[in-house]
Amino acid sequence: MATAPTAVSLPPSLAPLISPYLSAADQEMVAQAYALAAQAHAGFFRHDGSPYIEHVTAVAAQLAHWHAPAPVLAAGLLHDIRKEKYAAGVTLAEVTAVLGSEVAQLVDNVSRLGRLGAPYTADYPHSVQDRMAQVAAQLPWVALMLQRSPLAVVIKIADKLHNFESLAVLPVERQTNFANGVMSIFAPFAERLGMRIAKRQLEDHAFAVLQPALFADLQRRYPETARQTAAQPIIDRLQAAFTAHSFPVQLFARHRSLFDMHRLEAVAQKEILLHLADPIIIICPDEAACYQALGAVHALWPPQPGQIWDYIAAPRPNGYRGLHTRVHLDEGEWLSVVIRDGQMDVVAENGVTAVWRGISIELQSPFPAWQEPPAGKIGVLTPIGDFISLPVGATPVDFAYAIHMGLGHQCTGALVNGKQVTLDQPLENGDVVRILTSVANVGPSPEWLNFAKTARARSAIRRWLKAQKPQHAAESGWQKVDETLRPAGLTLSAPNVMNRLTAIARQLGFESRDALFLAAGLNQVDLGRLLRLMQETAENGDDSTPLHATIVSLAEADMSQRLAACCRPAPPDAIVGYVTKSGVLSIHRANCHKVRHLGPLIQAEWPLVDSQPRAEIQLLALDRPGLVRDVSQIMADADINMTSFHADRLADGSARIVLGLGEIPRWRLDRLVAQLESIAQVRQVERRAPTLSGQLMHDSVLARHFENPYTLRPVSGAGFYGRRRELRELINNLRDVRPGEAVLLWGPRRIGKTSLLLEFQQRVMASQDYVLVFLDMQRLSGRSTTIFIRDILRAVAQAIGHPEVTPRINRLRRDPLGYFRSFLDNNPHLRDKHIVLIIDEFQLLPHLTEEEVTLADINHTFRSLIQHRGGLSIIFSGGGVLDSLLKQPDASFMLEVARYQKVDCLDEPAARQLIVEPAQRVAYTPTAVDNLLTLTARHPYYLQWLCGELMARADREERQVIADEHVERLLTEWLPEQGEQFFNHLWGSSAGLTRPQQFLSKLALVTMAGGAAETMSLAEMENSLSGVLVDTPHLWYVLQDLAQMDTVMAVGERYAIKMPLFRRWLQANYTLDRVLKERTRGS
Repeated sequence: MATAPTAVSLPPSLAPLISPYLSAADQEMVAQAYALAAQAHAGFFRHDGSPYIEHVTAVAAQLAHWHAPAPVLAAGLLHDIRKEKYAAGVTLAEVTAVLGSEVAQLVDNVSRLGRLGAPYTADYPHSVQDRMAQVAAQLPWVALMLQRSPLAVVIKIADKLHNFESLAVLPVERQTNFANGVMSIFAPFAERLGMRIAKRQLEDHAFAVLQPALFADLQRRYPETARQTAAQPIIDRLQAAFTAHSFPVQLFARHRSLFDMHRLEAVAQKEILLHLADPIIIICPDEAACYQALGAVHALWPPQPGQIWDYIAAPRPNGYRGLHTRVHLDEGEWLSVVIRDGQMDVVAENGVTAVWRGISIELQSPFPAWQEPPAGKIGVLTPIGDFISLPVGATPVDFAYAIHMGLGHQCTGALVNGKQVTLDQPLENGDVVRILTSVANVGPSPEWLNFAKTARARSAIRRWLKAQKPQHAAESGWQKVDETLRPAGLTLSAPNVMNRLTAIARQLGFESRDALFLAAGLNQVDLGRLLRLMQETAENGDDSTPLHATIVSLAEADMSQRLAACCRPAPPDAIVGYVTKSGVLSIHRANCHKVRHLGPLIQAEWPLVDSQPRAEIQLLALDRPGLVRDVSQIMADADINMTSFHADRLADGSARIVLGLGEIPRWRLDRLVAQLESIAQVRQVERRAPTLSGQLMHDSVLARHFENPYTLRPVSGAGFYGRRRELRELINNLRDVRPGEAVLLWGPRRIGKTSLLLEFQQRVMASQDYVLVFLDMQRLSGRSTTIFIRDILRAVAQAIGHPEVTPRINRLRRDPLGYFRSFLDNNPHLRDKHIVLIIDEFQLLPHLTEEEVTLADINHTFRSLIQHRGGLSIIFSGGGVLDSLLKQPDASFMLEVARYQKVDCLDEPAARQLIVEPAQRVAYTPTAVDNLLTLTARHPYYLQWLCGELMARADREERQVIADEHVERLLTEWLPEQGEQFFNHLWGSSAGLTRPQQFLSKLALVTMAGGAAETMSLAEMENSLSGVLVDTPHLWYVLQDLAQMDTVMAVGERYAIKMPLFRRWLQANYTLDRVLKERTRGS
């Protein structure tokens, strides 16, 4: 936490600039801001080696040149305190305490603008209006920033201007990305705010980076001195005409930016004559004189028809005023003339900042088409700044489905403005929402239908539940119907109630009672109407049989009974009895709050109503993997005594399961049947008289149920194949690291990094000298930073193996990092031990919510420990593009000096082992093994995936051999039906690529997959995409990212999809049209 800033003198580069126009009190505010900035940036340096404080001081100096007031200067000095890579120790709360909320809000708004990148990078629209329209179309929330905090944009423009001074030390790609963002976003911002001097500077700086050769050529052809000399005769002639009429004016040529010259040449399709290159500016004494000067100019030279603009009577949205005309000099020569008074000229060049010079300016809406969201709507943002419009009351679930159906299905939580919230929390206008996802246990819950607001979300949830988990939806429906009927005295356990419900289900148009439960679980049943219909049938005499409890005590066995209205007990609730003053035995649930104060209580239980000495259930279903498991799970959950279990495959290929049951009440049998009917692909469930096992059909085959030896989960031990070289390299990297270094284990997604770390943990490092601490960030994603520290300490305690060594949570909450250091330093069991902290999926660190301690504080603590403690090493593990991993803000301080180790696909012997060795009960033909190796490029995840399905099919068909034809049948019948969740990481969905980059990746991959040849050059790709607006440099960069992810491989100057399996899946599922339609739907 920052201490109160001490008095610090302003640097010479800033103090002389502000003293002429700021009061002593305002200068003191700026000095306080400078002290805070010096404290925050102490010890931090820019890429060019200069102290970081010099950058923010230069930004403030630029603002002072524009005569910025004290709060804006203060925000300029503090605009980067939230960049953890360049600042520490000063928070917005402290800025508020020292300088006030206005400055803190400005700093926060500038930080938000720091997320903005280029929405397009080439083929810039020629007019500023077109560029602004493009920005408005893609980033509508920017309009809100311009409307609500234009001063934040002004500070960011000053920041960009100074950044150009040190841009040359960065890699070319980063220079290009920076210049693209300035040209695409901030130059149009400057124009919209009327800051034309800043706009010209930004455009020329960016232009020089993006097209240096063309910029140099324009400098050579249009030098400013030559342009001034060429324009001087025109100025002299105008001056003579005005002097002859005693008309006082100022005349000069205002130099265009070289980017403007480039734009003019592109429009004219020829070189511009030097004397026509710059507009002639005429400054008049007042507004009336401007119109007189216009007449004088037209007396000298005739105007071009339709080329006179009066921006005095109708100012531009940015407050600009003036008269514009184009006049005819000679054959084919047209000169631009601009006429303004003195104040108009100041506004024309300085825009919104003209108010700081005492000139009133009235800005119109920066984006007239975009105001506040319409009534009944809110606007929220994605973490990268995309704008999503939702109805009022919408939740994170609605947000996730608004972006993509797959994101909605994989949603497990949400961060709103950096804090984790429940999925049913209503969003508010301007919220920044990040959806937390998990590939495991994917799928919506029926409860989401209770709070999802948008039709898109509700429809997607219903479709998924109906197709993927009908049993869950049906169970949820059962509960909803039960909760609706129970207060009216109707319990689903009563046979007559179930019979009436069956009849009413058909009356409402459902095929069965279970179809009604499924629809209720999907929120497609009017439960109020259902209750009314049930009550009407009860009034017509079709009432349920009253429940009666069995009393264990003989003394009360014959007493009159009644069910307590307070808790409405019903089977299978645990129950007790209580004798009332009127001598009636009142039956309550055992956990009823009222019975705690009653006594004595009498033991009671439900009788086995209409029980059968034995029952049997026959289930017919589509034979599929997991069917027996699903049935067994329901039986286990129901806690029913099962006397026999037969699983058969019939002659037609379907499955039959016969369950023998012990004594069971009819209400439990009804519920069990309903649960079994809800299992996916179950066609029929019927009750029947018990049969002997010998009476099974002669044409049935007893189904085998074996455990599949292949898995998509991380493995170690016997299931771990190969990787000996990688293990040795990891050990050597760990032993050879210097103080302050970390190890970064990276590679494509699902390549086996976690398995390698588990094997490293369990086998290689089984030494008393090491304490291994393994942290899976997927499990911690969305949790707090304090929980993160707690889990590290718990893992350390577990690794030590001493039960008395446990972290004290109460002390941890008071001072997490202080206690963390103390725990490591003062624990005798850690003396002379080397702690190895393994952080798997470390790119999820930013998903931690900051509680009690910030990520920046954790970073600095870790860095200090690995530099000075001497007994701590950190291994980061992450998947995707290395460049993206290195940009992780919450670990970059260590990754800058990390040792990098890449994990690739398996070598051939290990890949063959993975295929053959687990399959003890079947044999692969040699050609089938070769085919699998080629299809998967020896990728372990896809080998496990294919082999697992091949094994399941072999079990169902009772084959002992897996041959080429079985592999080919799998590719033809099964592969095309698999969802994109198995492949989307190959185009960057979880590799740090932005949505536009993922779209371009998918476009390139689908183009390659659709080509006649296996390889394709960049030129051939462009030709195939001739009808699609694609930027060649971006396409090239995306191909490099795909190569880093091992999705594609470069063959000379040609590219190919590395894994034929992926190529075949793309061919079966994607066309260019589908990719483009997905982009249209997602935009």
